[in-house]
Amino acid sequence: MMRSENVIKNSIWTTINTVITIAIGFISRTIFIYILNSEYLGIDGLFSNILSLLSLSELGFGSAVTFNLYKPLREKDEKKIAAIMNFYKWIYRMVAIFIFVVGMCLVPFLRYIIKDTTFDIKYITGIYVLFLIKTAITYLYSYNFTLATADQRGYIIGHITMINNIVTPIAKIVALAITRSFVAYIVAEIVLTLGFNLIKTLHVKKAYPVLEDTKSSLEKQETRKILKDVQNIFLGKVSTTVLTSTDNLIISSFVNVISVGFMSNYNTLVNYISTFISGALYSAQASIGNAIASEGKEYVYNILKKLTLITLFVASFATTALFCLSSDFISIVWSKNEDMTLPVVTVFIVMFNAFFQFIKSPLWITLTSAGLFEKDKYISFIGMVMNIVVSLILVQYLGLVGVILGTIISQSVQMILKAKLLFNEYFFMGSGKYLLLILECFTLFVAEELLTYFICINIPVSNIYLLFVCKMFMCVIVPNLMNYAIFHKTEEYEYFLKLILKITKIVHRKRRF
Repeated sequence: MMRSENVIKNSIWTTINTVITIAIGFISRTIFIYILNSEYLGIDGLFSNILSLLSLSELGFGSAVTFNLYKPLREKDEKKIAAIMNFYKWIYRMVAIFIFVVGMCLVPFLRYIIKDTTFDIKYITGIYVLFLIKTAITYLYSYNFTLATADQRGYIIGHITMINNIVTPIAKIVALAITRSFVAYIVAEIVLTLGFNLIKTLHVKKAYPVLEDTKSSLEKQETRKILKDVQNIFLGKVSTTVLTSTDNLIISSFVNVISVGFMSNYNTLVNYISTFISGALYSAQASIGNAIASEGKEYVYNILKKLTLITLFVASFATTALFCLSSDFISIVWSKNEDMTLPVVTVFIVMFNAFFQFIKSPLWITLTSAGLFEKDKYISFIGMVMNIVVSLILVQYLGLVGVILGTIISQSVQMILKAKLLFNEYFFMGSGKYLLLILECFTLFVAEELLTYFICINIPVSNIYLLFVCKMFMCVIVPNLMNYAIFHKTEEYEYFLKLILKITKIVHRKRRF
């Protein structure tokens, strides 16, 4: 099957799952807020971030294994595939044990992490332990899914993921509505996570009989190679996790846990969009890996440019809409008896950071696919240290905004250094042209965001619901019209339109059958 068709199939399943996740997630969160309150939202966001940090014990094995599976999958070397997966299984079981043991060691420190809470410490500890169990059990079976991803066949479990995305949130909300208990809400998720992971594992094993071979093992030299890749990837994983998971810790410790809850509303809306954009981009990761293995560097560079501009077209529209609509949406739907919105300047910084996360993805994906783990680890370490230090300094003066600015500053430094690494070590050319493209993307995005916002705040409508609809219309028209006016004659925009047409045809063909 052609590489592009596999990418499109994976992207279609990703899109379907995303639409379902957004719809069900919205309903779930709305009911959650109306039954509980923003302090529960803060606890939920905080513990999720703490356990993301614990998940660093995975060390980057997922990326390293995926990278090392490309060649044996292409050569149909089943013995090597089985050996790699057996090694991976053992590692992930050790990770599950490690996360639970170390996580329990953090229990005595919870009282120092959570500031200004009305919850009893025993109750908080019980909730934390349940979150810990939920995180640890995901590593018992999820290693199997990596094989389908590396083989560009993630769609084979797409329908199960889709059912999971429907059933799990509904079950959690039913448990919450009946019991009015946050504990029941989490327990329902634990049970269903375990159940669906078992089902997906059986499905993957049926598609890949090679997984029944539990005796094949890697030679010492091959094990050392994977461990070396892991060592090089680890700092990158630390950096990424620190960038995404320490902000809530700093906010909880230096501001308060309720601010974490307020931020989580905006982050939830961003994550809905991120699930779609990042999912579609990472569906292309295996294709980039295969292109690097079998195509020329000019071909790979063209893929990078196309992915970057496609990300711009989608992300500039999405984040502009979020900037103009998110506070209104939160006020109308989620603000029950309290104002849960943030100041407009804070929202602008949040959405600027969200756009950064999207636009950097093609570069990050290509760098990983090129296997430049060893030299990238130092860049990741610099970014990690900068993020913590700058955020801790700025939070003293700017509060919540300072934490987000710390993330943006450290990401900017990483982007420049990573671009130089990829272009110097893989493309053997200067990175200036690509960095200029990134700068143009940011400039255009800010212009679209500010122009759309200016139009929205000057719409002469007093009814809040009608005003919201009018703003939605402006958010669709302005950024997309600007993108079309600037890029419609470019090769990348034509490719973008052809890609949409191709996806439409595949979806139509599937509906016919």
